Amino acid sequence: MRKINVLNRVVDSLDVETFIICQNEEEGKKLGFQLMKDLGFKDVDVVFIEYGNGGVRIRLRANIFKPGDYYKWLNSKNSIVKREVI
Repeated sequence: MRKINVLNRVVDSLDVETFIICQNEEEGKKLGFQLMKDLGFKDVDVVFIEYGNGGVRIRLRANIFKPGDYYKWLNSKNSIVKREVI
């Protein structure tokens, strides 16, 4: 069976939410960005962050595709979505 790259089928973004143990909000933000970099994401935003109880609750958004990008899932041979001709 052929392996599918699911990220090529994501339309926009992927959110990751977690609790990171840290000294303060700034350290938590840096660790959050490092986590997303380690996962292979380059374009990342912090959607939510709150420090308390020895760490941060953080939600990070990895932008897979932005409006106007080339969407790989539109042109694949086996695509379940077909480009509409106008």
